[in-house]
Amino acid sequence: MARIKVGVIMGGPSSEREVSLGTGENVFTNLDRQLFEPAKIKILRDGRTWMAGRYAKLEKAVKSVDVCFLATHGEFGEDGRLQAILESYNVLYTGSGVLASALAMNKAKSRQLFSINGLKTPKTLIVKEGEYFQSQLKFFINKLVKMPVVVKPCSRGSSVGVSVVKNKRFLKKAIQNAFKYDPEVLIEEYIEGKELTCGVIEKKANGATEIMSLPVTEIIPNSEKMTPARISEALASEIQEIAVKAHQVLGCKDYSRSDFLVKNGKIYILELNTLPKLTENSLIPEALKAAGWSMRRFLSNLCFRNIGQGVIQKA
Repeated sequence: MARIKVGVIMGGPSSEREVSLGTGENVFTNLDRQLFEPAKIKILRDGRTWMAGRYAKLEKAVKSVDVCFLATHGEFGEDGRLQAILESYNVLYTGSGVLASALAMNKAKSRQLFSINGLKTPKTLIVKEGEYFQSQLKFFINKLVKMPVVVKPCSRGSSVGVSVVKNKRFLKKAIQNAFKYDPEVLIEEYIEGKELTCGVIEKKANGATEIMSLPVTEIIPNSEKMTPARISEALASEIQEIAVKAHQVLGCKDYSRSDFLVKNGKIYILELNTLPKLTENSLIPEALKAAGWSMRRFLSNLCFRNIGQGVIQKA
């Protein structure tokens, strides 16, 4: 049986480029060589494509493989733009589609959808660059929430441009800093709670797609991560259910990871990542291990799902 050609797309112009390269290398290393013939497709900072030791046209590179594995993070790689390009080339790729990717990347839009569907999110004010928002801001921080607040760009990954503002005097500066990364900025209530994250993966079961939640991971600030999290089974189960629902609400595909804060028993969803990091020390690989899945099995599952050949059960 001929091996399936997998193009691992990595890099790109985003601030998360280096992490993307780490994800790409880990994916490339762990793809089962008995089943797949992987190739690295690197998108350089200037937008050019590098493959097999030379510059290449992106269209030619992605059409030379059977399926593209997206190891990209942040803007361009995770916000739907790359996905739209691949669809215009009629190329198969892993991960969520154009709309789900764009919705998840835009924290304002995703939170609106989460709230409509009964998921609790932090109280949030959305402000736009160039618009007058001082009266709204004053009402928000004086009537709806208390200091401190969190200021973050609306459509950026990781912690890019994020500030925790404890004093009103520094609020303007924090907002201006966030505007450097995005013309739309979120100001949200600061919730001092337990940081948790939960991934979900799609797999085939009896011919149908089943969404499986992974064990919940606890993020210990300035320290470490722990899987499974030090929480009750009931709380873990509820978080897993919310992670699955968030995945479905945004119309995600293949896998995702949702981030949460828990305070006084209340679960707040912060955001959903459609292409979470897959480096050796990242959260999803750790959760997969705790669930009894190897990276090899996970990657095989994703690739086979997207070329219509079912799921490989080999661990």
